[in-house]
Amino acid sequence: MKTILVLAWDAEDTSPFDTAATLAHRFGAYVVGLGPPSYRAVSVAWTDVGMGAPFDTPLADDEEERKRMAGLRAAFQRSMAASGIAEGQGDGTGPSATWTELQNAVPMAIGSIGRVADLMVVPQPGPLPRMPESLFEGALFDSGRPVLVVPAGRHAAVGKKVVVAWNGSTETARALSMAMPLIKAAEAIEVISIEGAMVQGPSSAELATALRRHGLSVSARHCESGGKSTGQAMVDEATRFGADLIIKGAYTQSRLRQMIFGGLTRHLILSSPIPVMFAH
Repeated sequence: MKTILVLAWDAEDTSPFDTAATLAHRFGAYVVGLGPPSYRAVSVAWTDVGMGAPFDTPLADDEEERKRMAGLRAAFQRSMAASGIAEGQGDGTGPSATWTELQNAVPMAIGSIGRVADLMVVPQPGPLPRMPESLFEGALFDSGRPVLVVPAGRHAAVGKKVVVAWNGSTETARALSMAMPLIKAAEAIEVISIEGAMVQGPSSAELATALRRHGLSVSARHCESGGKSTGQAMVDEATRFGADLIIKGAYTQSRLRQMIFGGLTRHLILSSPIPVMFAH
């Protein structure tokens, strides 16, 4: 993972920047800090598809947006400097970082920019003041690349103890393939499946056996939900393992169905306290 694209929404939450810096040191990567689209750009994008703006507060004016972007840029530069990552253009001699802006672009543009990245790192989406889900979905569906969602807070280690949230699906198989650089660097891996969340496909035990052929330390568990949602059950089992990273294929069920009825993917996107790497 030599090119990492990272976006934050609020300068008060630098967890995406800090996580990207940690991974940059692990892989000797080039980190591109991406300024997010403006509130106005996000609102217009929603209006264009026939939906109301997702904000119930007045849109920021241009001066406020400039201050917001300047704050994000300064937070990115502080985070990289604190991690010992110098500004540069990714010449392959070690970790380096640069900043670019997406302020006036539509939210989906993050996906097209991310097509040349090995990994995209974004904050956990949700209602204000969190990042809108439209940015996460633009990254996920328009890039063809994996997206690491980082909850607010300090995550000292990401990828030492990894849980594969297995459901037997094509989407999770693809996410697993994209995550192999992280998985191969992990100290311990557990494949967890939840009763009621599986589709027709290999079991968690079968996947664990296949991963061991790579010389990896892998265990497997198939768990009952215990009356909880499958999403909460997965979070609880991953926490029990001590995971600092979850790997998950996104939207085995349709997005619309998950928005209406809920689902494992949507719970992890909005509510996981552990960073989750998604691919679709």
